Amino acid sequence: MSRLSALARRLDARQFAAYAAVPPSRAGWTGARVALVAVSVAITVVVLGLLALGVWLVVDGFPSWRLVPGLVLIGIAWTLRPRLGSAGERWAVVTEDDAPTLFALLARVATATGAPMPHVVALDYRFNASAGVHGLRRTRTLVLGLPLWGSLEPDQRVALLGHEFGHFVNNDPTRSILTQPALTTPGVLAQLLWPSRSLTNGNLLIAFAEWVLAPVQRLVARGFLLLQAGLLAVATRDHQRAEYCADALSARVAGSGAAVALLDGIAAASAVETAVVSAERKTQATATPRSAHPGPGPWREAARAARAGVDLAAVRDQTVAESTLWDSHPPTGLRARLVEAWPHQDAAVVLGRDESDRVDAELAKWYAKAGRDLVWE
Repeated sequence: MSRLSALARRLDARQFAAYAAVPPSRAGWTGARVALVAVSVAITVVVLGLLALGVWLVVDGFPSWRLVPGLVLIGIAWTLRPRLGSAGERWAVVTEDDAPTLFALLARVATATGAPMPHVVALDYRFNASAGVHGLRRTRTLVLGLPLWGSLEPDQRVALLGHEFGHFVNNDPTRSILTQPALTTPGVLAQLLWPSRSLTNGNLLIAFAEWVLAPVQRLVARGFLLLQAGLLAVATRDHQRAEYCADALSARVAGSGAAVALLDGIAAASAVETAVVSAERKTQATATPRSAHPGPGPWREAARAARAGVDLAAVRDQTVAESTLWDSHPPTGLRARLVEAWPHQDAAVVLGRDESDRVDAELAKWYAKAGRDLVWE
């Protein structure tokens, strides 16, 4: 593992050097993308073949003994079908009627980044944020974790939105329908093949067969897991390039200083999140009714103190030292240093304190619920 870690650090350094002078542009058809699409096409052809064979076995001479293997093949094909992604369970969804100031800000950021508006704006109680495209209709979803959002200064909020909107336009190969089968199907096969707990109910013959086959199943399943790890490693560099593209948009929209401050806060996320949770516990200890929750003010003050007490240089170095070949994001410390290395940019979208406070007022009822869920988790 030490050699793999050293390789990851070398690749990170090489990527940093490549983008230090000029921010990366939207990724095109790289060798990695071509390879992933080729594997995806091969997998899709095999799955369609299994489905066609299964249907033929069921239909031909129906009813016959072929019905059972036909249904098995159809079931396997269904299990291996391409996944279009899912937004998952939404903690809360906010609409423009609920938060007109927030949506006006989102529209300004969308214009500045050249990205489309999200179809869904969801909220969450976790210390995170994300943006993605899901489902057959390719629904764009923006998720704002309120503890993270509430702990940020106004310009850092713009930087966060700039980065997340960047995911709608940075051509990330790991978010593409064309590459999805290559990145997920081997893992599904491994899960299918891994020996399950015996359901033999005392049948010694079946139990013996399971005991004999289990080592073979584990070996083949591990082979598929190794294949998936290799394909993910192939995709990682393009995915990290997409993250750097999103960082470049973040700096262009919010200004270089805000983008760096956001990234340093993410690098120190452990300390900041702990401080936010502690601040919320103090709020709840006063037995304040939920309707009188103070909002994110105490979180922001706690986050400021936590960031001020962190050795940012050491935290940046730590993210670099902990890098692996399969990390979906480049080391946060390198991301911050890369934004600093690019030519300085002033903010294209400015969020004033008053406007930021109006956004918080629109989200007030969700802040109270997020605080409760954050502490309980």
